[in-house]
Amino acid sequence: MGRSGAGEEEAGAGDSHASTAASLLAELDRLSADREAGEGQVAVELRMDEGLVPAARSVLQVYQGVEGARLYSSGYLDLKGNAWGAIVQARSGCIDVVTVAALEEDSASTVRAVRMFATDDAED
Repeated sequence: MGRSGAGEEEAGAGDSHASTAASLLAELDRLSADREAGEGQVAVELRMDEGLVPAARSVLQVYQGVEGARLYSSGYLDLKGNAWGAIVQARSGCIDVVTVAALEEDSASTVRAVRMFATDDAED
């Protein structure tokens, strides 16, 4: 697990094993709890052995089980239907941006979630 710029932490980016939408959210929660003060976001990327539509459905079902989660927007991000995204308020003070991209003729997907936190660095 390596760090990248702007206070972003990525997990699972190099994993070759398949994961689930529930493991995506669990990893986001773990990284959120472990983040250092001042980090503005954490990120998780994983591969799912299902096509774009089932993967997106799985992601939304997992968020349905999160108390207080609110879906702000979701839909296809391109004209061919190879990318899908959602914006979810998952916890108080944070927003999750989730993207799902089709791989291997839609037999698998890459799912990436970025959790962004409100900061006290607001400029006047």
